[in-house]
Amino acid sequence: MADRIFIIPRRNDLAGVGINLGDLHPNAGQKNSVYAGTHQNVYVAEALDQLGATVQNGLAWRSGSLNTDLTSVAGYNDIDDDTTGGGDDVSATQLTSFGLAAYLFDRVDPGGAAGAGTNPMTVAQATTIAQTIMDVVDAGTALTLAAIDAILTAAPISAATDLDGAAANSDSFGSVRDILRILSGEIYRVPLLTILGDVSTGTGDFLGLAARQALVDAQTAAQVVSQGQFYSSGSFLAADDAGYRARPTLVPTGAFNSSNASGVVAGYKGNITVLNRDFAYTAGAVSTWRPRALALDTTVIPATGIWPAFAVYDQDGTAL
Repeated sequence: MADRIFIIPRRNDLAGVGINLGDLHPNAGQKNSVYAGTHQNVYVAEALDQLGATVQNGLAWRSGSLNTDLTSVAGYNDIDDDTTGGGDDVSATQLTSFGLAAYLFDRVDPGGAAGAGTNPMTVAQATTIAQTIMDVVDAGTALTLAAIDAILTAAPISAATDLDGAAANSDSFGSVRDILRILSGEIYRVPLLTILGDVSTGTGDFLGLAARQALVDAQTAAQVVSQGQFYSSGSFLAADDAGYRARPTLVPTGAFNSSNASGVVAGYKGNITVLNRDFAYTAGAVSTWRPRALALDTTVIPATGIWPAFAVYDQDGTAL
């Protein structure tokens, strides 16, 4: 798999202010061949939304945060449900959600190494872990598989688990690359009626992807009509989905390495001044239409507007 660079905005006020990676090549204005590759001198778009409430319509996003605070969704946590009409056989989501907490809730087996009988994580656990990961980015430290696994096994789960299911007994099926995609601004959706577990213990023993897919595949057309279409997992939004946000694919070229060391990228990783008229930089300036300018870790951007623009990671989660 080709190497990839992820630009992760560290503040929520960057959209539309012209943060351009102007010294990266190929340059869109200078390309003279289709063989030059995708241009790299891109603009940095908005950050991953702060964790917050989402308004949805079935599977579609309508308004609110595209990084759903699952604790804001009444009754979201892992409800017993029926795929066939013959009685409860799974636990599944009852509303559509988006973002990092939703991804963790969907894909991480919270007690993986403990073996069978582990329920899916709670919404409070998923929300806390999501914010912890966002805090790590704002601190500029590693988001490698080992670093994420360490976050997962600390409080609030406090159990041996992992992100990718490599550990014995774990049914997790996440990846570092997916988490970096979400942090860089791509939108992950977990549809309503996404299967999380069976109903063998408590609210359902966490199920891996293959076991979930087997249940989805077993639904007949009549059962889909009567019980609803169930899903085995979430996925990233496509271009024709409401809420979709395009993100460029950046690669570690020589131009990037130079820029990251001492050029435009290096400058934006440090403190810059942004005073975006669509955001408030003092408490008194906050209104319905002007939210407070915040860092990814929820720190208030000072009235001066001075704060780093973004962090940079490679596809393995190493901070560059």
